[in-house]
Amino acid sequence: MFYEEQIYSFANMTLIERMKETLESGDPTVRQWTLVESNYLPFLLSFMYVIFVKKLGPSLMKNRKPFDLRNVMIIYNFLLVITYLVCVIALFYVFFTTDAIDKICYPSVVKKNNYTYFAASAGWLIYLLKYIEFADTVFFVLRKKNYLITNLHVIHHAALPIIGWFLFRSERSGFQFVPGVTNSIVHIVMYTYYGLAAIGPEVQKYLWWKEHLTKFQMLQFIVILFFVVVILPLSGCKAAKHGIYIDIFFAFVFLALFWNFYTKTYVQSPRKKNIKNGHSNSAEMNLKTKPLKLD
Repeated sequence: MFYEEQIYSFANMTLIERMKETLESGDPTVRQWTLVESNYLPFLLSFMYVIFVKKLGPSLMKNRKPFDLRNVMIIYNFLLVITYLVCVIALFYVFFTTDAIDKICYPSVVKKNNYTYFAASAGWLIYLLKYIEFADTVFFVLRKKNYLITNLHVIHHAALPIIGWFLFRSERSGFQFVPGVTNSIVHIVMYTYYGLAAIGPEVQKYLWWKEHLTKFQMLQFIVILFFVVVILPLSGCKAAKHGIYIDIFFAFVFLALFWNFYTKTYVQSPRKKNIKNGHSNSAEMNLKTKPLKLD
């Protein structure tokens, strides 16, 4: 029994040490940045987000009138569009005007006054936006649109900051450029739609492509899977294995969740024209029936 406990303790210590080593394997400069350095804050913020949007927020709003946030939402959505667009342009500029694209699969050192710092900063800003996007669901709560707070929506928002934190703490190569830029382009299209829809019915009637947003979101996961599973091995890329595993796992999970939402909303439901997109924060059209929830 004594030796079994020793072996068990040793195995646990090894696992902890390996995790610590992994979290310290990222670039030392980047690891000191806001919301990257802390081992606890990203988890705490995601936990607080879930508690607020699922329990605390709806409880506080129960006997209150919904807020009219149309103007706030218009500004919010288009600011996100602009920020994502700036980051994507910056990353494309770096990778196609320097030798960064030739080193995308190899460990690099982030240095100030160097393109590595510029590229890492753009990626870090995209990471910070994942926390700001908690406001998507907060808007639902404040407007008393609780039926829009689906499991897909909450899981998506709560998981992305933690995924980003782990990759920044443990990844030195630039191969996350492809998943990051792909996701950012999707968000540019997505928040453009939400911003236009928030303007009101006079614009909403022209937004016929709502259903295609979910298809576009699913397409990004297919692109990421193809890149990670097919392109990386063929190119001989030396990217960190844990980063590859994370991309594969979450791309599969989110693809399954979004496919489940899509089939329930646009395939199985005869009310599909009256159903809200599962990841939207835009102003609702005049619905005669409630949208489907994701379970």
